Amino acid sequence: MFSVKRKSQSGFSLVELMVVVAIIGVLASIAVPSINKYLSKARQTEAKTSLSSIYTSEKAFYAEYTAYHSMFGAIGYSPEGSLRYNVGFASGAGDATAANGFNNPPTAAPGNTRNSLAYCTGGTTGCTMLRGATNAVAPALPGTAAVTAPATGSIFRAEAIAVIHSNGGNDQWYIDQNKDLRNFRPGIP
Repeated sequence: MFSVKRKSQSGFSLVELMVVVAIIGVLASIAVPSINKYLSKARQTEAKTSLSSIYTSEKAFYAEYTAYHSMFGAIGYSPEGSLRYNVGFASGAGDATAANGFNNPPTAAPGNTRNSLAYCTGGTTGCTMLRGATNAVAPALPGTAAVTAPATGSIFRAEAIAVIHSNGGNDQWYIDQNKDLRNFRPGIP
């Protein structure tokens, strides 16, 4: 007689597919928070880079005038690119003056600004603001008022602040004339 051989159909059952989907879901729920934390840490590089650039500009200015200044145009700092952090100086107290040989401070924006966002809004550097940045001067850090300069323009402190994580607060950094770069208020939960 004729016998018909059936080919067995192979494949995955619905239950097997659902188990795989459940496993992928569990792995994703574990991995996503870690990825967000790594992204936030990578975003902090902008603050470190910007503050290091300000430090370098301030030291070059100091070499010429033996004093520091808080205007970006005076020290030759101009932020570029896509910014997430407000970077700048809380005040201009103790800036270099004619007594230091600095006779031509910038009088018009963007050169006379003390924060990066005001500088970028002029359109001269092609900056764009990313989520997390606001158009505000970097706030003074607690304890800044207690720092007094022994002589005009002998100290500076630049700050950077932004919201870099959806569950975090302000991420706040500062650098001073001693190249003391600190994360004063971590914005990563």
